[in-house]
Amino acid sequence: MSLPLIFAFSFVIGFGAVITPGPVSTAIVSESARRGFIVGPLVAAGHCALELGMVLLLALGLASGLNAPSVTVVIGLLGGGLLVWMGASMAWGAYRGRLRLARPGAQISLLSNWQLLGLGVAATLVNPFWYAWWVTVGAAYLAYPAVQALGLAGLAAFYLGHISGDLLWDSILSGVVGRGRRWITDAVYKWLIVICGVYLVYLGLVFLTAPFAG
Repeated sequence: MSLPLIFAFSFVIGFGAVITPGPVSTAIVSESARRGFIVGPLVAAGHCALELGMVLLLALGLASGLNAPSVTVVIGLLGGGLLVWMGASMAWGAYRGRLRLARPGAQISLLSNWQLLGLGVAATLVNPFWYAWWVTVGAAYLAYPAVQALGLAGLAAFYLGHISGDLLWDSILSGVVGRGRRWITDAVYKWLIVICGVYLVYLGLVFLTAPFAG
């Protein structure tokens, strides 16, 4: 398998994962309504920085440690708890009117570019699905003989293909929401954030209860 094929293959399987709604996409939707298109690329950049670290860890053979049952349970409980807290805070803050759209002349603090990068990191770290995907699907593809045979070039092609899917989808998402800002009223934004917050609570509860299911 050539480097372009590895890139394309990684892009396809990565794109299938990134379009699944989660903390990163929820963060992009909530902030794009306030700052526009730039939110997607910046949040994606923070997310992709962590993915580089994950690829390097897996290349060093740490997948088995991260996939240990005890580690999986801890990640699920901590990540699930944080998702519940984040989602509840978002929903309650929006419901009480603490989160508002930026309007001309309004004194509302918006996240800086660096804070949006940090948001991408934070939203990734609290998502147990992200760990689960990399130590199962991601690790399996990184160990594929065709990737291994090309050494660092193969790993780089896989990583670049994967994050290209992240950047593309996150940019599309923020672009769509950002372009709709002129039609998003304060009431619409309020309930949009409430829905996003409730969804994060739901995800958190799924991960919190998963270790005890079955």
